[in-house]
Amino acid sequence: MTKSKKKIMDNKKRIISLLESTEREGIEGLVNWLSESDFFEAPASTRPDYHGAHEGGLAQHCLNVYDAFNAKAEQYSFDIAPEEIAIASILHDLCKVSTYHPNILKSGNLSQSKPYVVEDSFPFGHGEKSAYLAAKFIDLTPKEALLIRWHMGPFDSEWENYENRVSAACPEVYAFHTADQEASKYMDMKKK
Repeated sequence: MTKSKKKIMDNKKRIISLLESTEREGIEGLVNWLSESDFFEAPASTRPDYHGAHEGGLAQHCLNVYDAFNAKAEQYSFDIAPEEIAIASILHDLCKVSTYHPNILKSGNLSQSKPYVVEDSFPFGHGEKSAYLAAKFIDLTPKEALLIRWHMGPFDSEWENYENRVSAACPEVYAFHTADQEASKYMDMKKK
């Protein structure tokens, strides 16, 4: 087994363990759907200069967000349950499942072309789609739904209109957004 395949299998095992530990009704169906989809093998990005643009990048990114957000929750003594941390972190980018495909038209140096292209048959929005897909299997708590929906923070075009209300309802949203950014900019860029 190659090093990257072993990493994918280790990440899959850890993610399934985290999700099953929530004991949420419907979690088995969600785990089955994830296992049948490309979630564990999918990249997290199309851009080689950005995060997780490699096989297994999406699952690794979600675990990196989990680790970063879990540390912030502990550091700042957030009023958030461990299962909410796991659910929001692991499921925040479900919108990327089955949307990234190898770029067969790339030319020249791979590092200068996108190794993946987006083919999204359900363009519902980033956070919105992730929350929608998760809710097909499990009931999300309001905090989970808000964290997933608004994890892009100011990179979401509607953030300016909703920031005050979202942060009042879920003050952890800032730490979740920065955990996602830290994972994207630093943790995901580590050697695979």
